[in-house]
Amino acid sequence: MPNVRMIADGVRLVSEQTDRFKTGRITVSMALPMDEKMAANSLLIFLLKRSCKEYPDFSLLNGKLDELYGASLSASVSKSGEAQVLSLSLTFLDDRFALADESIAEQCAKLLVSMIFSPNCKNNSFGSENLAAEKRLLIQRIEEELNDKRTYAFNRCISYMCANEAYGKDKYGTVEEIGNVKMADVYSAWKNLLSTAIFQITVVGSSSADDVADIFAKKFEKIERTPVKPETVFYRRGGHFNRFEEKFPVSQGKLVIGFRSGMSNSKDNLAAVTVMNDIFGMGTYSKLFMNVREKLSLAYYCWSRLIASKGLVLVESGIDTDKEKKVSVEVLAQLSDLRNGKTDPEVLDSSKRSLKERHTFTTPEGICAWYASQVLEDEILTVEELNAEIEKVTMEQVCEAAKKLLIDTIFMLSAEGEEGAENAD
Repeated sequence: MPNVRMIADGVRLVSEQTDRFKTGRITVSMALPMDEKMAANSLLIFLLKRSCKEYPDFSLLNGKLDELYGASLSASVSKSGEAQVLSLSLTFLDDRFALADESIAEQCAKLLVSMIFSPNCKNNSFGSENLAAEKRLLIQRIEEELNDKRTYAFNRCISYMCANEAYGKDKYGTVEEIGNVKMADVYSAWKNLLSTAIFQITVVGSSSADDVADIFAKKFEKIERTPVKPETVFYRRGGHFNRFEEKFPVSQGKLVIGFRSGMSNSKDNLAAVTVMNDIFGMGTYSKLFMNVREKLSLAYYCWSRLIASKGLVLVESGIDTDKEKKVSVEVLAQLSDLRNGKTDPEVLDSSKRSLKERHTFTTPEGICAWYASQVLEDEILTVEELNAEIEKVTMEQVCEAAKKLLIDTIFMLSAEGEEGAENAD
């Protein structure tokens, strides 16, 4: 069980003490509302990763990471419900392998504190060249996602489905917004981050996290905070059903069907919805895989994804464009069968075993990601607790969860022309 404690207003530390791994990890997750500052926030987290006041350039920072037995630093931007989450992480050699009984975790915590609270910022500027470089890199990230047609179709379906909801926005902001960000915007975003973001520090390693907690707590004591907790709006059903289509010069179409799950919050009926989604389209035993892909050969791939933090289920498939109607009809037919209990009883046991295996984390990164994804939850849910609830799920509960799954949006990326590489998807 993790140790959970509040170390400041809107700041929680979640730690799991384990000697299962040769490495440890600290992740600092910072949740902010999805608003007009998203582009500046995205640029900020990558600027914070570049350097800090103590190690003001790339070579000095890398030298420090080398001193920490080759610690690895990463930054990311994600969505958790209708919150933009900025993350800064360090993976490092576990303390029990360090020389002279030194605490690598403690040193990594100090480095993360330096990067977040004492960035390389002079006269309210992170450096014009640094900002320009991060703009180029962030726009490149977005363009790479646009070039990945599977990711593009998935994101477009969400943008149409949640057009009037904050969740419909891109996690980074738009290319135009990124291009328009000024240095003053980034500096303001940093000040706003320290004062209003919901923080979670997640620590995994063999040592106690008490020293790490003290290091962060002392820094937050000096910050005047008025935390703002982003709230996510859940719609149990959408408005009118809509279909959207775009054409690209590719040889394989991408069909994404968006459903509302009927969840009223991220934990509402979670175990049953998780099993239902798995039987519907996640496992190799699922109805979509066994029927749409294997038996009927209607799709190159066909699977479903549950986004519990927003209460959405999306079915993704790669198809020949002229088979869109057949695939859509068959996906809904499989859902109808699931609602009516037309499923091999053995599949329920297979699903439970598979989900339990997926929840068996083999790296500290996996454990950190599980807890960090709950940055906005009032109570931390462990995998053991979720697995115990999953084990209790009955086929009747699966059918009831399937009945609440309501189609909202279809997005079709239609193929026109040739692009041979798409056949590999």
